[in-house]
Amino acid sequence: MSQIPDDVRAALEGLRSLGGDALLKQMVKVFVDHSRDRVQALQAAAAAGDLVVAASVAHTLKGSARQLGLVGMGNACVDVEQASKQGDAAATQLHTAAVHAQYTTAVEWLNSATA
Repeated sequence: MSQIPDDVRAALEGLRSLGGDALLKQMVKVFVDHSRDRVQALQAAAAAGDLVVAASVAHTLKGSARQLGLVGMGNACVDVEQASKQGDAAATQLHTAAVHAQYTTAVEWLNSATA
């Protein structure tokens, strides 16, 4: 497992300082559970060439990721949004794969930080 980046660690510590471990664990659980479904929906939309849905899901994921300091995932979502809005299905699929990879890594970081 890779080390939690400083920006993610700082965001998580900020949340912990607001509501303690219980709030942080709850936010992480909600993010992991809801984002899993959204990442799957994004993958399905990208595979089907539904760029409107892909852009919408990526937008939602971007906000959720950035709340937890997951800048890389947020940036990958921006890339999906932009490619989708430009009508570039191939780039949308490529960036969707990056979102999935970022999500997978983020889950490891988040679980580690709240263990």
